[in-house]
Amino acid sequence: MHAYAKQFGQGWVGVNRLDSLTIQKIATRAFRAVQDYHFNAKGKPRYKGKGSFDSVEGKTNTSGIRWQAETQTVAWLGLTLPAIIVPTDKVIAHGLTSRVKFVRIVRRKLNRRVRFCAQLVCEGHPYQKAKNTLGQGVTGIDIGPSTLAVVTEAAATLEKFCEELEPIQPAICKLQRKLDRQRRAGDPQNYNKDGTIKQVVKLEWHFSRRYVYTREQMAELYRKQAAYRKSLHGRKANQILRLGNVIKMESLSYRAFQRMFGKSVGFRGPGTFVALLRRKAANAGAEVDEFSTQTTRLSQVCLCGTIAKKTLSLRWHVCDCGVGPIQRDIFSAWLARFVVNNKLDAGQARAAWPGADSFLRAASSEIQPAMGQGQPKPNPVATQVAQGPSRSSVHSGERASEACHGYVAAVTRKLAPQSEPPGFSRGE
Repeated sequence: MHAYAKQFGQGWVGVNRLDSLTIQKIATRAFRAVQDYHFNAKGKPRYKGKGSFDSVEGKTNTSGIRWQAETQTVAWLGLTLPAIIVPTDKVIAHGLTSRVKFVRIVRRKLNRRVRFCAQLVCEGHPYQKAKNTLGQGVTGIDIGPSTLAVVTEAAATLEKFCEELEPIQPAICKLQRKLDRQRRAGDPQNYNKDGTIKQVVKLEWHFSRRYVYTREQMAELYRKQAAYRKSLHGRKANQILRLGNVIKMESLSYRAFQRMFGKSVGFRGPGTFVALLRRKAANAGAEVDEFSTQTTRLSQVCLCGTIAKKTLSLRWHVCDCGVGPIQRDIFSAWLARFVVNNKLDAGQARAAWPGADSFLRAASSEIQPAMGQGQPKPNPVATQVAQGPSRSSVHSGERASEACHGYVAAVTRKLAPQSEPPGFSRGE
């Protein structure tokens, strides 16, 4: 690919526009895109059209795109671009003290204005704020399309994932309808009498200034939402790293999440959050252990060894061995702490259960009714009557004679419905 790309250094692309090292880096990006698609690591490569190529980068800081530390400028093919640096920014100050490996120039559009940013790829470790110190211990995580359960040795929480993020779909729908009206007004010849688009090989579209302005408004809404979501992801990842240096969670298929809960996944981005958590953990020296769901089945297993399938609408774990009622995601996150080599260490979990029973029940009782937790919470009094005296610990070798899902169904029929909404529906 590098040999093939040499020809572009002599044509209109290379003369006074791109240096040889930048052209080689573009060829490397093209090769990696095809390689990832070939090995099913990423989707089909998309070709960059006119005006859509938004970043270029060099290979070293000695030629091509260079960062000049003395003058704090970026030099490239006769251009001298002064950098705007905030002197009080500790992150930037830490990066400038490291050796610059190469420079990347990125074009971004903010509020309909084009801005150019220089990203310095430096050697070393990123800046770590004083409040983001790495904790000690094992933390279990259970992440869903819209919820996140985090359990440590002595605490447990279940919260709405990216709760601060406000939906923008009503504004997007309004702008989409406006774009459709502007297209129809600008090119009425492309539509049939019934309002449908003509089925021809190629249609010519003439976009007005107002249409372009409306389209940029919609793009700005998406950009702001993505930037705020990224900020919330980073904040939550730092909070988790402050709890422990070993993070255990299930290895999930986020493509399957997209098929089943497309709107929620597109809105909150759990897959992006997990990728960010892995990167931050590697930079901080922590460990992220992702284990298989096929060998653990944490949402279906109990400490006594009973394995019962639960539908997505069943959000509470109750077993006649004395475990429960505990919210399903919280219990799965707690069990994740005891997974070793893709298998649940039931003996270790049973040994830790007497001290964990109280705070897991307390965390389950604090769940907000508006979080979509599915079926009503089982009544502890009715549960005790149905199962007899409760036991705070489960001894090894005890086996439940009744499946958990059948027991929960029997108890739920005796209870009055509580004020909790139904579970997730397809597409949520």
